[in-house]
Amino acid sequence: MTMDLTYSGIDISDGLIVSGIFLVLLALFHLYKKKNRIIIGLIASQCKPRRAELKKDTVGRDWLTFIILFVMVVILGLKMVSPMVIVSDSMKPEFQRGDMIIVQSVSLTPKVGDIITFDVKNKNYDVSHRVISINNGAIITKGDNSPRKDNYNTKPENIKAKAIQVNNRPLVIKNFGALFIVDYSKQGIIYKFGDRFTFIQQLSAAIRAWGIVLTIFALFGYIILMQRNKR
Repeated sequence: MTMDLTYSGIDISDGLIVSGIFLVLLALFHLYKKKNRIIIGLIASQCKPRRAELKKDTVGRDWLTFIILFVMVVILGLKMVSPMVIVSDSMKPEFQRGDMIIVQSVSLTPKVGDIITFDVKNKNYDVSHRVISINNGAIITKGDNSPRKDNYNTKPENIKAKAIQVNNRPLVIKNFGALFIVDYSKQGIIYKFGDRFTFIQQLSAAIRAWGIVLTIFALFGYIILMQRNKR
């Protein structure tokens, strides 16, 4: 198994996209605050709901938003859908160390071509490799970057999750997983963000530790805000 110990950083194109969206939102907010009669006034003149209707519509949207958030929390909390951080290069070029893939644990029946995350006996880590064949209940896997198949003797009960694929390609978030590898800076990694990168690692570790508490507080806070808006 080869391992590329370099951190390439964040693609500047992503930053440009985010900056562009942020600037558009700022521009719209500026128009709203200034009560631009040409744009905002024209839109407002076409839609003037009565106060009671507006209040009812707002409450309905609030509850719809809450239900969507709650469902997302349940799905993520039960790990029906969850991110998986990649810590090796065994699946290059599909994904590599420091990337993050999205996996699901609802349907675990393996098929040839699936990328499965499975438990390896006598090892303290999981493996995410591609299924190349299934023989009499034994699942044969292989890393795309390896010339040889695995000898893990994987069984269906060892499967923890399957990568979500679109057009036979897994959903991959490039480089983002590096922020969640606590020992990333201790492996000779080359990265260009210095102390800021270490700070992000520490922040992500804190978020993971307090994630449940923060989620509960956020949901309760949202309910309180909805109740206030009813008044």
